Amino acid sequence: MSRDVLDRLLITLAVRLHISSVCRIQRGWRLAFGPFEAITVHYVLNGSGGVRIDGGAWVPFYAGSVIIVPARRPHAIGEPNTPVGEVRGEERCAVQHEGLVTFTGGDGSSDTLLVCGMIPATYDGALGLLAALQGPLIENLPADRSFDNAFALMRAEIERPTVGTQALTEALMKQCLVLLLRRHLMSDDTSPVTASLRDPRLTRAVLAVVERPANPHTVESLARVAGMSRAAFAERFSQTFRQTPIDFVGKVRLRLAAQLLTTTDLPVGIIATSIGYASRSYFSRAFRAAYGLEPKRYREVGGQEEREPESVRDTLLPETLSS
Repeated sequence: MSRDVLDRLLITLAVRLHISSVCRIQRGWRLAFGPFEAITVHYVLNGSGGVRIDGGAWVPFYAGSVIIVPARRPHAIGEPNTPVGEVRGEERCAVQHEGLVTFTGGDGSSDTLLVCGMIPATYDGALGLLAALQGPLIENLPADRSFDNAFALMRAEIERPTVGTQALTEALMKQCLVLLLRRHLMSDDTSPVTASLRDPRLTRAVLAVVERPANPHTVESLARVAGMSRAAFAERFSQTFRQTPIDFVGKVRLRLAAQLLTTTDLPVGIIATSIGYASRSYFSRAFRAAYGLEPKRYREVGGQEEREPESVRDTLLPETLSS
């Protein structure tokens, strides 16, 4: 895969990850969580243990691991063998500095310490690679200065929270996630993240959109690129990416527009034309529907006020705390 295509894929794959909580688990204890409407990403800052989804097999993790749990799947995390105790997350939680939620297993010791983020399932980037996961993805990260420094800074911020802790920690979490996704995209090994790109026919169609977003793509034109009939292509694409080909085209264009709005001074009309919209007003309506802001306002705030679906926000805190 060329560097240019890889860069475009990573821009397209940009995901909205928000820090949601800190988990402190005493040795021998477990925390159990019900299903969230969002993809959950745990960063293991200290300790080791296991994670289990839907009562399945325990999968081990270690300090420095990144654990990605699919949306709408209950999971438990902590002692994988005979626990001293298990507690549901909503039963042992408290709001700490800057509104960050802390879940506690045991006496509050940080024998295992995790900082956790959520990716709204509807905002899993245009490719939907993480949404396609059926089981947990546990990445035991290699010894690498980029990862090591990020994890060390996250741990320092969580252990001594101050002004800006959430913003800095969230930025570090996003950095590690992008590095992780880049490793999967560049790897020739079988990866659950890139499973949806293993069909070369669909990959040709995906790259056609990513490389030439302004082209007048249709289901028919993409089916021709894939070398498939229109009906077979549409069905296969929708099953694999959990969205229609035309929805995918729209999301790619708008994700690239968001990137251009925050990194260039190009006029909004020029951006609209460059990604395939003949009308600035039509582009503005589509952008507002996707991001909750007019393009001009999105640029002014650097994307920081981008709308978050209420259904996801409501999963971050138990009902007793959300008010």
